[in-house]
Amino acid sequence: MQTVSLPQAGGCVCGALRYALGASPLLAYACHCHDCQKRTGAAFTLTLVIRSGDLTVSGSVDRVPRAAQSGRQVEHGFCPACRVPVFSRAPVAPDYMSLRAGTLDDARWVVPVAQTFVESAIPWAVIAGVRAVEWAHFDFTALGRDWLATAPAFRPREADAP
Repeated sequence: MQTVSLPQAGGCVCGALRYALGASPLLAYACHCHDCQKRTGAAFTLTLVIRSGDLTVSGSVDRVPRAAQSGRQVEHGFCPACRVPVFSRAPVAPDYMSLRAGTLDDARWVVPVAQTFVESAIPWAVIAGVRAVEWAHFDFTALGRDWLATAPAFRPREADAP
């Protein structure tokens, strides 16, 4: 089993917004919705669901509220300098947030357990071997259990360990 050191560092492309993820994510998934495609300019987003309290942010963040494709309000956090989207949070679930895995300094360990909005996916971008789950049936808790069963082991960095 792969071991990943905590905290995991990341940030925007210009470096003005940095963060440290101090605990294991709860879930990793890919979203192929048109909103994610347009917001990132990519075929899909690779998202980590984390506890809000597990992320320490340094630098300024522009927070922009937008309605998601589902109609739910979501607040997106961007770097004010380079405009890279780094995280988002739904006001109805303030204890959790979505972190864009591509903003990690090293995201090689992130493997999604599910993908959603596959019906709007760019056909070549559907991830082989990753189950498709309709958004209406996307159970964060159950999928989180499935992801944690196959996720890397997360450990404090040697220098941080007691």
